[in-house]
Parts: sequence; C-alpha cells; structure tokens
Amino acid sequence: MHTKFAKRVTTASRSFTRTILDLTAQSDIISFAGGLPDASLFPKTLFQKYANTLFEKNDNLLFQYSNASGVEALKIEIAKRYEDTSSKAIMLTNGSQQALDLVCKTFLDEQDCIIVEDPSYLAALNLFHMYNADIKTVALDKNGVDLVSLEKLFLTCKPKFFYTIPIFQNPTGYSYTLENKEEVARLAKKYHVILLEDSPYEALRYEGKQSTSFASLLPELTITLGTFSKTLAPDFRIGWIKAPQKIIEALTCSKESTDLQNSKFFQHIAALMMQNGDLETHTKALIKHYKTKRDTMITALEETFGESISFVKPEGGMFIWVNFKNCKDSMQLFDKAIQKGVAFVPGSVFFADKKVSSFGRLNYTNSSLEQIREGVQKLYEAYL
Repeated sequence: MHTKFAKRVTTASRSFTRTILDLTAQSDIISFAGGLPDASLFPKTLFQKYANTLFEKNDNLLFQYSNASGVEALKIEIAKRYEDTSSKAIMLTNGSQQALDLVCKTFLDEQDCIIVEDPSYLAALNLFHMYNADIKTVALDKNGVDLVSLEKLFLTCKPKFFYTIPIFQNPTGYSYTLENKEEVARLAKKYHVILLEDSPYEALRYEGKQSTSFASLLPELTITLGTFSKTLAPDFRIGWIKAPQKIIEALTCSKESTDLQNSKFFQHIAALMMQNGDLETHTKALIKHYKTKRDTMITALEETFGESISFVKPEGGMFIWVNFKNCKDSMQLFDKAIQKGVAFVPGSVFFADKKVSSFGRLNYTNSSLEQIREGVQKLYEAYL
C-alpha cells in the first residue's frame, strides 16, 4: 500500500538525537553523547513529599481539564526570574522542545528565512528543517556571533527570527559577552527581528557572573525559552515561554490546537518547590556536583590528549566542544570510539549544512568521575 505521507516527513532524515539516546541506553558504552542530567541526583524525596501534599488536599480538580497556558502558581514563580514580568507573559509547555515547535507553528510559512548560530542545537535544526525554513547561519566563537555577518543577514534576508543560545551554548558551551549581546539587541531592534532566546542551561553556572539576557535588553522583541529538564527532571516535561503578551496569546492559540494543555500535577510540584526554596537549594547541589565533573573531564582531556586537541573551558552548562586537531572528520572518530566503548557527538550534526568538522561535543553531567576518566582514555585510544 502506498502511504501518502507529508513531504516534511518523507524528506526528513533520521535524527542523530535518536542515535544519541540509543547509545546512552547501552550499558557497555560510556556515553559522553547525550545532554542528560545525572539521574542519581533527581530529588525523589522532595517529589514524593510534594506529591503527598497534593493528594492530601483531596482536590479532584487537580486532574480535570484546565487552560492551555499552565498552572498560575508556577507561572508566577517563573515570572519572578525576569525583570518587570507578570504571569501573563509566561506560558507553560510540554518541555522546551514543544515551545520551539509552537514558535515555528505560529511564525513560519514555507521557505521563511530564519537565522541560527553556526553550530547550533541539533534538535532545533531538525525541527526547522521539518518546517521547511530557509535556514541562514552566522558564525559563532567564544565571545558571541559575527556581528558584521549578522547585520548583513538581517538586512538582506528579513528573517522571521534569530534563534540563539547565548548562555552555555549547545553544543559549544560558549557564552556571549555583554558587548556582543548589546550589539545583537541593537541590530534586532534596528531591523525589527525577533530574538528567539533558548536558555536551558542558564541555572547551571559554576563560576563567573550572571549574564544579562536578551529578555532584559530587548523585551519587546524577545521570545525566551526555559525548562526544568536540566534542574528537576526531564520526565516532568515542563518548559516555558516568556514573551510579549500579544505573542503569548498567538502561541496559546497554537497550543490549544495541539494538545489543549499540559499535565498539571508536576507543574504544581515544581511550583511548591520554588515557593519553598527547594529548587534553589537543589540547583546549588547540582552545581557542586557538575562542576567537579566538568573539572575532572578537563583535567583528563589535558593530561591525556595534550596539545593534540583544543577547547574553551565553559563556565557552566553540560558540554565541552573539543577540536580534535589531528582528525579532519570527527564522524570517523565517532565510529572508532564506539568500537572502543565510548560515545560522543561528532560536530557535523550541529551544522545546518552538515559540513565535515573536526569538532565533537562531550557531555560530562551523566557520567561518574570514574567513567569520565576511563571514557577519555578510550577516546584517546580511538584518536591514535
């Protein structure tokens, strides 16, 4: 039987994200591939405590249909993270991936131009391809984006939005300088381009000063995405969008035609944890553990690989972006590494044009200190 799938499905390639998750599930592979939090650190005792609190209220409306924008108590707590923001500017989503999808659904027609960092987040690139967007790229380094190229694209392409991960970027771990951010905001205002600011790792800062967000610099043209997947638990599937109210209303309309609402139960648990300061305490514990893991991986890379690689030490987040200088195509290194029992993500999958790259992304949050040391050694053996 000939099944007439939509073109967006028939032209889509298998996402490398699925390959990453498949490898992570294999017990004989040390995985530096997925951007997974450490499951041993999930605050299960707190989850149980607040779940019991909810059940003790004996309120069956907790399980009833509700509005699409999410639990008001949680929106109020999230709004406190931003300057001069009310809960009306916050919308809760089924993870930040749904938030990305809703933005695409609301703003993009076929072949609309968008701009992304080069490299950029793999799952976002896959999504943009599914919407058949005309994807333009702007070079990224440790200080931010190439401003000359960005202005040229703003002027000539008239993009619907610029998708950016300015703090602990995925895959690079880079963070924009304040000067770079201010200039990006100035250009966005000049050319009236929406900044789609993805910020999943912002809370995981190990050193340095808190960054100024695009939401603060240019609130009238910024859509900010956030998530609890990195600080609470991915299975909660709680993300959020912070945007001007007119945009929130349009996004809510799109969400109502997608899934009506998110599950409220975990939203209420997250709200209680924020109200009582438990999320802040838990995040501080995560930072302590993850900083040790980052430092362990950096030491292992430096001692094992020496000057045959280079990387920028990230001040937070989950990733180290390594340039394997003696290997022009890290996809070939990936294949050899799997044979040795270690996985990472080759750099080519993070570029919109899938160009050959000597870079690779290494995650350190989901491995023990022993696995980090052993995995780096195995990776070096594959590199030889």
